[in-house]
Amino acid sequence: MMMLRLLLILSLSFAASPASAFHINASPQKLPATTALMAEQHTTRRVAMQRATSASLGLLTTLVSTAATTIATAEPANADVIRSPGKCANGEGEGCDSLAGDNALIQSLQRKSSENREANQRETINAYYMKNYPDVFAVSDKRMVKKLDGSFALFSAEEVKDLTQAGKITLEYPKSKGGRIMDLTQKPVLVLNE
Repeated sequence: MMMLRLLLILSLSFAASPASAFHINASPQKLPATTALMAEQHTTRRVAMQRATSASLGLLTTLVSTAATTIATAEPANADVIRSPGKCANGEGEGCDSLAGDNALIQSLQRKSSENREANQRETINAYYMKNYPDVFAVSDKRMVKKLDGSFALFSAEEVKDLTQAGKITLEYPKSKGGRIMDLTQKPVLVLNE
């Protein structure tokens, strides 16, 4: 298909060459005087078109034979590399040992992930609720305030105002990735510091 396009482009470029423009725009007075020249240019263009066509066909034949040879000698893909040895989530599962191998760093990261599993899950759940339901209690004039243990309590707007003025409630931006990255996709959280 690509070679057909190339042939079409080549033929159009030869058809739109300045030599063809001479024939189209020639005035009737000059035709009898330049008949021999026109015949010579016509023959030259014909020869040029024949040469371009034969060269293009030769190139097309070479490309097709090269592609056929490449396809015939190609080796099948080894899909064993893609297969997983088993599931390993939060540093736990039957595939963790084979994934870590003898690498001490991977083993320590799996161990750390396993130890922090509950905190990571709590962080994920809190992020989900804060992103999807930040104003659930706004209708009842209640504000959700996070306690130090990670649970939430409801306070009225007046109570929040009084506790904020007393310095017992602060504003905290939620963090992700174990507290390393500030998550600006969530609204700030009121935190009770008692």
